[in-house]
Amino acid sequence: MGLQYREITMLLACGAAAGISGAFNSPVAGMIFAIEILLPEFSIPAFIPLLISSALASVISRLLYSEPLFHTATSDWEFKALFFYVLMSVLVGLYTVYFAKISAIIKSWFSKIKNPYNKVWFSGISLGLMIFIFPALYGEGYLTIQQLLDGRFDSIVKNSLFSSYKDIGWVVVAYTVLTLFGKSFASLFTLNGGGNGGVFGPSLVMGGLLGFAFAYGMNLTGLVTLNIPNFVMAGMAAALAGIMHAPLTSIFLIAEITGGYTLMVPLMLVASIAYLINRAVLKHSIYTKVLADSGDLVSYEDKDRSVLSMMKLRYVLETNFVILRPGETPNERKHDIIHSKRNIFPIVDEKGKFLGILYIEHLLSILLGEEEGIDKDFGTLVQKPNDIIKGDENMEIVMSKMNKEDVWILPVVDKEDHYLGFVSKSSVFNKYRALLMRQGHYLE
Repeated sequence: MGLQYREITMLLACGAAAGISGAFNSPVAGMIFAIEILLPEFSIPAFIPLLISSALASVISRLLYSEPLFHTATSDWEFKALFFYVLMSVLVGLYTVYFAKISAIIKSWFSKIKNPYNKVWFSGISLGLMIFIFPALYGEGYLTIQQLLDGRFDSIVKNSLFSSYKDIGWVVVAYTVLTLFGKSFASLFTLNGGGNGGVFGPSLVMGGLLGFAFAYGMNLTGLVTLNIPNFVMAGMAAALAGIMHAPLTSIFLIAEITGGYTLMVPLMLVASIAYLINRAVLKHSIYTKVLADSGDLVSYEDKDRSVLSMMKLRYVLETNFVILRPGETPNERKHDIIHSKRNIFPIVDEKGKFLGILYIEHLLSILLGEEEGIDKDFGTLVQKPNDIIKGDENMEIVMSKMNKEDVWILPVVDKEDHYLGFVSKSSVFNKYRALLMRQGHYLE
């Protein structure tokens, strides 16, 4: 549609905000998700389209289906339970680190399976076995969370092979923990096996299960009596904050979908702690790690590196140089040398292979008779450049080479050492400035 970069970016953010708002009936969380994940640097005008899209999505969602995703009679939190909220958030934070690491391992497993049908068979059979042992893994898992919020704590064991032990509290806790780890494998097997899945919904379910197991287990000790539904919701917020690196989204999402604004302080606490634990171990969230590994992640904490990662070598490549052949002499090419607008000349053979360079100062000294060599061929006079840039190298490496050698311009060749052109700091700085201006104006 001929849209500009800033318009496409804003539409992407509006679509994400509307999606979260409509799916979870949480317009505020939808808007915050777009800002926190997609638009870390935003301006006040960016709020307006986000507000409109998020609000409209919520209205249309309610017209089509007015039932909330979760519903519970939230009671106020107790001050004496504050320590246990902190303890649970630490456990959830550690679990989110485990989930991120197991995600990378499972992705590596599936990348070794080249045949897509084998991926389907492997993931399908594995999921079938896991669901047979842990029925709560069937579907998204929202039904199980709702049952826990309703106080039916034995429901997670009820339809399983261990249903006869549903009245034994520690069996329920142990089975919940096993279901929790089973959920991590089930969601990742679905995602990597080609199924329709993600990590947003599973994060909620896993956090809820961990919050339930923690609170139910603590109550079994007889030392304390914790409000289990409150800890289920707090666990959901903590898991979402840690896995996605989005604490604000997790706080408002859980508050909105459960109507639990009375739990705002515990939600803020657990989301912050889980996020900090995950961030201390893992620099990138499960969403951004792939982009970071490929060098395509725009990080607003390191703007210089981020702008360079957005820059492609082919866009700053300069080719308007006079090419000299190794068999030619300065006397034969003196007209081209004198009238060249460049002060450097690439020496390239007939097959296009790059041999070296010559500077205008050296050539002019030869042409003026100050140095010998007017009838020597360029293959004899050629000089080796300070360094060479490969055509597939990223701009961060390019600038590193330039700064290391303290040079303004370097030749660029392909994998077979064929001459492609030159890259100069002038062209890099011009492109750098253009990208900075684009970043600065794309939300105006």
